[in-house]
Amino acid sequence: MRIRTLAPAATLTLGVLLASAAVAPASAAPDGVHRIGGDDRFAVSAAISANTFGAVTSVPVAYVVSGENFADALSASALAGMRSGPVLLTRKDALPEAVRAELARVHPMKIIVLGGTASISEATFGQILPLAPAVERIGGADRFEVSAAAAHDAFPTAPLPVSFVASGENFPDALSGAAAAGHRGGPVLLVRKSVISPAVLDELDREKPAALAVLGGPQAIDDTVFDTLGTQIQSEIIRIGGKDRFEVSATTSASTFAAASTVYIASGENFPDALSGAAAAIVKEAPVLLVTKSSIPDPIKAELTRLKPSSIVILGGTAAIDASVEAQLKGFLKP
Repeated sequence: MRIRTLAPAATLTLGVLLASAAVAPASAAPDGVHRIGGDDRFAVSAAISANTFGAVTSVPVAYVVSGENFADALSASALAGMRSGPVLLTRKDALPEAVRAELARVHPMKIIVLGGTASISEATFGQILPLAPAVERIGGADRFEVSAAAAHDAFPTAPLPVSFVASGENFPDALSGAAAAGHRGGPVLLVRKSVISPAVLDELDREKPAALAVLGGPQAIDDTVFDTLGTQIQSEIIRIGGKDRFEVSATTSASTFAAASTVYIASGENFPDALSGAAAAIVKEAPVLLVTKSSIPDPIKAELTRLKPSSIVILGGTAAIDASVEAQLKGFLKP
């Protein structure tokens, strides 16, 4: 077991760590800066799915998660994108019409409802049942058990090339981490700042990943948890850190994507749009980078300058990311 920490200036990439070079996107987005918006978070999730899977007549799987709470949904994005399916958001007590229509359009062979009845009611589950030949709920006592169960369902065989660990108590690190995890063929598992759920520890032990990436600095996941993972999971373990969520986002991208012609931009101040957007980014082999509503943080500017994308996709309307940011992003496009 070897331990490394990746800071923003680090040259080591997760791709090098795994002896796996990044490849050009199979289906890049059109050139330029594009925004995927909607009347609300539910409509945005449907629009992201339509933008990503507009040409398909059926997807193998779709994940339906709560759009009112991020807890269970953080694990869904990496799994859905890796399996070439969308993440769609629902209310607890009713399936939004835009989401129902998108599920009917993409004809998933299977729908996975992530989270127990406290997140998505039995009545809503019943509304989802007619929309696919198979509908399954993956639940658990809490968000940590749900993340372990979802990973086991998506990766029934081991070992895995990589597993990612992120805070389940806050959302930013997992949003960028989901795109990186799905790109590298691994799940995102959730922990508390200072405690690892036995279910998560058991799942990581089962997965036996060649590399284990811990997202965020000690303020998100403390050294006690990091050291426990390093001792109990026989993998090369790295911490992808930074002084804030934006630096972690930039470092996660830099450590995973040697190149990317498409970049997805999401709010680092709210969670809904990036939940669906990270799955779409995986399909396009693109990173997710976080911004504020009205500015592009310096670490994100540096990463955009490094990547020189020909396409930038903004997730959400101007209530989430201002038009002034959209204008600034045009300056980072490849000439």
